[in-house]
Amino acid sequence: MTYHINVSKTNIKEFIAIMHQLSSLGVVESINSTKDLVTEGEKLDADTLNNILNNSREEIKDGKSFSMEDVKKQINSWKRK
Repeated sequence: MTYHINVSKTNIKEFIAIMHQLSSLGVVESINSTKDLVTEGEKLDADTLNNILNNSREEIKDGKSFSMEDVKKQINSWKRK
């Protein structure tokens, strides 16, 4: 399952630390930034964008999504650990 997360620039270090912990636990298979998709200033072609959107729609339709409330609860549980 793929997620697209917009991380505040002021919290990147904390986010990366959490993601590395999740990766070491086997929860996260890989971590890529949008910089890995395209370079800044490079246009994202329509086929790539459509593939991303279609894949996201399929995952949502298959129930592979979380509500914002679920995400907030999960983050709060990580903070308590």
